[in-house]
Amino acid sequence: MAQQPTQQRWWRRLASILATLVVVVLLAAAVLLVVVPKVLGGMSLTVLTGSMEPTINPGDVVVTKGIDTAQAKDLRVGDIIVFLPFPDDPTLVTHRIVSVGATPKGTVFTTKGDNNSVEDDWEVNDYKVRGKVVYWLPKVGYLRQWAGQSTEWIILGVAVALIGYAIVTFIISFRSPKKNKRAPENDADEDDANKADQDPGGGSGEDRADAARPRRAYVEDDEEPIN
Repeated sequence: MAQQPTQQRWWRRLASILATLVVVVLLAAAVLLVVVPKVLGGMSLTVLTGSMEPTINPGDVVVTKGIDTAQAKDLRVGDIIVFLPFPDDPTLVTHRIVSVGATPKGTVFTTKGDNNSVEDDWEVNDYKVRGKVVYWLPKVGYLRQWAGQSTEWIILGVAVALIGYAIVTFIISFRSPKKNKRAPENDADEDDANKADQDPGGGSGEDRADAARPRRAYVEDDEEPIN
């Protein structure tokens, strides 16, 4: 019977640990996908093509730092940027800078996809740059496509729910064992107390010790001791 409560405690603790891990992962995803882009003034975008493979793959999510026209002059060869190649097309492109040039109208970048054999056939003016890629998360874009525009809210909602579950499970798992451990200790103390109070010889401990000690009888000084 004692084995079943022990197994239940271990299962509760295991569930609490797993829930905590899931919470940590979801909170980290929420921070990386929502909080950091807002702090950096950038955005998070799902990559749809393989032009940047093997560096960035389809389904990955790139997170950018916002770049305005004045900051674009600080970009260097090797930086991965997000830009609008055509003014009438809202499609954003994520490619790497392979050369930087200066013109009377400002800085101009030549870009290329890591998986492409030739450079892009457009010039990227500084005002077309929307951000610089700071990191990317593999395959998270598939989850975003499935969840639609509510991805961030779903992540935060699940994280809050799991946090509550983890707290409740943690409290229960550490309260139950204490109650189960006190009972045997109290029973053992009562048994020791009962044994100490019992006197099978009909007297106290000192009386039994005196009874077991060998005795010699003496008479007056003039007589021999009686063995």
